[in-house]
Amino acid sequence: MTRAWPIPTLAPLPRPPFYVVKIVPGTWAPRAACAPTTARVLREDGTPIEGLYAAGNASASVMGHSYAGAGATIGPAMTFGYIAARTMAAGRDGPGDNP
Repeated sequence: MTRAWPIPTLAPLPRPPFYVVKIVPGTWAPRAACAPTTARVLREDGTPIEGLYAAGNASASVMGHSYAGAGATIGPAMTFGYIAARTMAAGRDGPGDNP
């Protein structure tokens, strides 16, 4: 594939100072596991934490440790935000509620 020159995002750097930043691949940091039907944050033993919900990048990724690209977390964030709001509005936040 040939490109037309000049490419507007590539240009000579005519004068210092120049800075270097090391960029390395990584994975998502650990995030809260949440119940899929209530968006409630779960303890390590799988029991929900009363009054605590997670959505978006605060919750565990539905894609595991991979990232499909820019905007890939918007859909799950909206979905779990909606689920959390419905759970709260329904008043289902007692300690006996199971996910």
